[in-house]
Amino acid sequence: MNITQFFRILWARRWIILPAFLVCVTTATLVVQFLPERYRATTRLVMDTFKPDPVTGQVMNSQFMRAYVQTQTELIEDYGTVGRVVDELGWANDPANIAAFNASPAAATGDIRRWLAKLIIENTNASVIEGSNILEISYSDSSPERAERIANMIRTAFLAQSLSNKRSAAAKSADWYAQQAESARQALLAAVEARTAFVKKSGIVLTDTGTDIDTQKLSQLSGQSAVPVAPVAGGGMGPAQLQLAQIDQQIQQAATNLGPNHPAFQALQRQREVYARAAAQERAQAGGGAGSAQSQLQSAANAQRARVLGNRQDVDQLNQLQRDVTLKQDQYMKAAQRVADLRLEASSNDTGMSTLSEASAPDSPYSPKVPMIIGGAAAFGLGLGLLIALLVELLGRRVRSPEDLETAVDAPVLGVVQSRAALAARLRRAHETLGETAEPHGAAVN
Repeated sequence: MNITQFFRILWARRWIILPAFLVCVTTATLVVQFLPERYRATTRLVMDTFKPDPVTGQVMNSQFMRAYVQTQTELIEDYGTVGRVVDELGWANDPANIAAFNASPAAATGDIRRWLAKLIIENTNASVIEGSNILEISYSDSSPERAERIANMIRTAFLAQSLSNKRSAAAKSADWYAQQAESARQALLAAVEARTAFVKKSGIVLTDTGTDIDTQKLSQLSGQSAVPVAPVAGGGMGPAQLQLAQIDQQIQQAATNLGPNHPAFQALQRQREVYARAAAQERAQAGGGAGSAQSQLQSAANAQRARVLGNRQDVDQLNQLQRDVTLKQDQYMKAAQRVADLRLEASSNDTGMSTLSEASAPDSPYSPKVPMIIGGAAAFGLGLGLLIALLVELLGRRVRSPEDLETAVDAPVLGVVQSRAALAARLRRAHETLGETAEPHGAAVN
């Protein structure tokens, strides 16, 4: 079948195609007249996902951005958000809504609030504008004013629900971290008590540098014994007297900072008694000469070294206890800081979103789209008419031209016999053509 034959078929079956086309267009036009008009109001929010959190200072990772955006769009159409709108509208107490609910299948549930929220959800749509962090919320209704009002109410309810969820999650996390902080505090107190009990038992006190006092004293004596000592003359002071003076200064500081009952203060008192006796002997033997003083320093250093070596195991154990205290103190401080941050977040008013534009009452309905409906009906009617015409032609194929006959019998056509009406019409047209051609010649002869 060539294109000419195809158009001949369409022309022959035009009384099928044209009615189908007209019926579809007419039906669509009538249906559009009875379709209710729907108005859509739209409001927009900006998600501040690229701004650091005001409490923690953290910025959202781009890997979680898609999940975060999807979560926000789902929360807009969630019962927790829309239920707030139902409460604010007061629909649950409206007699008309109550009657409609009682007549619906959902009346068996007895939850009119959820039923009304479902009606709002069906007309709500939330989406993110492609390539941006703008969240668009739209609501459709038969009234443009009601569409505007409910769209803005959904936005407000969504922001309130997001803030409530954020605060609730922060408060729950803060409670958990508070328990951990309390456990860390109890562990810290136990570690401090264990260290204090060991200090009282051993009498060893660690300085700020992490060494015990005996080791520090040994370092001082070793330095003094390595330097030649001049004879003490007149009112000069010997090494023991110098150490006694230093011990007195340390006792004064300890009395101010630690108190008389502190183990470190008591250890300094015992050391002072030792140095006091050594200073008395030094003053008594002041005339013994430099050799005697050097010998005394060496003896004191050897005695102190032996004492340090004897206490090494206790010192190591005390260092371990001190490290345990430091570790538990660090754990407690971190947990306490996290509790403070979460408490602050739980009282924050920042939702991470801000209103970009409020909804306004639309001037024209977005539905029904009359040109689209009628155009679609016209295309459908034309296609349906063509399909029916081709089916009818295939069920009852006819010969309408010499080409159709050649195709049907697979033989050449030698001649075409015209019908009487067609022949008369052709002769009339030929006569008219010949008459028009002869008339100018006749006029020239006259």
